[in-house]
Amino acid sequence: MRFRIHLLRLTICLIGIGIFSGCGSGGKVVRRINGGGATFIDPIMQKWSTVYNETKGIEIDYSKSGSGDGIKNMTVMTLDFGCSDAPMNKEQTETAKAKGGDVVHIPMTIGSVAIVYNVPGLKSQLKLSGKVIGAIYLGEIQMWNHGDIVALNPGETLPATKIVPVYRAESSGTSNIFSEFLNKSGAAIKPSTNPKWPEKTGGTGQQGSDGVAGQVKRNEGCIGYVELTYAKKNNIPFAAIRNKAGNDINPEPDAVTAAAEGAIGEKPTVEPYSLHELTYSLTDSPNAKAYPICGVSYAVLYKKQPKDKGKVLVEFLKWATTDGQKFAVDLDYAPLPKPLQDAIQKRLDEIEFN
Repeated sequence: MRFRIHLLRLTICLIGIGIFSGCGSGGKVVRRINGGGATFIDPIMQKWSTVYNETKGIEIDYSKSGSGDGIKNMTVMTLDFGCSDAPMNKEQTETAKAKGGDVVHIPMTIGSVAIVYNVPGLKSQLKLSGKVIGAIYLGEIQMWNHGDIVALNPGETLPATKIVPVYRAESSGTSNIFSEFLNKSGAAIKPSTNPKWPEKTGGTGQQGSDGVAGQVKRNEGCIGYVELTYAKKNNIPFAAIRNKAGNDINPEPDAVTAAAEGAIGEKPTVEPYSLHELTYSLTDSPNAKAYPICGVSYAVLYKKQPKDKGKVLVEFLKWATTDGQKFAVDLDYAPLPKPLQDAIQKRLDEIEFN
């Protein structure tokens, strides 16, 4: 009988190797890291999760729900890391500091926000400017055949159809990138993860980039903003956007790289970018080849981490921001520039383990 009891204990102990390093050793073997937040990064995060699990045996469990949720749930530690396309503002940073100490922002990927539309009958790709898009989202331009849109699309016959702006219903880093671009283009819109769009636009809020893309695809007259990969996977046309140099640019990876080239070499002076290391605004770049609605998606985590899980998280972040960048272009992102990759590794080496 005693032999059976000892055998049972041994069996339980061996099964536990998947969770613990050994019986009685007390050292955890972490097999799962929990993250969530931004939809912007979700397509490449899912790729990373699959590859990392296959090669390292570590599951990266990521749930997209918007940048605001990513920051909130990281702050209260229900997530090991959150993802956001907008750096934490001063209030969020102070709240997190009181809860768990200093916070680190790690650039994970850079990409574009495409302006998608449903305007049947067009012969060619729609061209838009920041000024016109801002006027649409402020309700100042309400018809597709408005003169300012016609002027950007010579030779095109635009229909007398009402424009219905579609926007994110939840706190969203994509909305922050989009509203920041409109603000820089002269629109009376404050950059925000949750902009207040005027009711007179007759617009509609949708949950997540999938929701925005689906609403635009199903309804004639709609216009919306989503990450490029959501436009492509839903087969929705997207506009060429006039950049600061006066060129009409598509939201492709090379144009994102052009937007990042100048910004990454400069130290930001405007909040929230000035509050954190390695955070950058990529919108409205002066580079003649740059797409003007670009942004960085960050992993946000506490600088002080639990020893077991924290080390596993840091190793994943180091891999994703170096070797993991080879998956970027195929998923419509731009790889992080090498100097930024090097700076990220140094920043991750500063993480402290309790």
